[in-house]
Amino acid sequence: MEQRYLTTADVARELGVAKGTVSAWRSLSRPGKFYADHPFPDPDMVIGNVPVWVPGQLPEIEAWVAARPGSGGARPRKGLPEQA
Repeated sequence: MEQRYLTTADVARELGVAKGTVSAWRSLSRPGKFYADHPFPDPDMVIGNVPVWVPGQLPEIEAWVAARPGSGGARPRKGLPEQA
């Protein structure tokens, strides 16, 4: 039976972000980096240099995005009134 995997581009498309955003999240998940304490979910495997995830990992990835440090709760921009 053939197994389908999600590439970084597939994950990005599912999340509605750029491929580079997913790559940056992975890079920032390395030890000593911004997301080191809450790293992006590891791929199931790497084929050549391409990380891939099984489609069943998408809910875990979506949960990581929703809970990642720095998501939501942005400060209002300077000079703009705060919205209630």
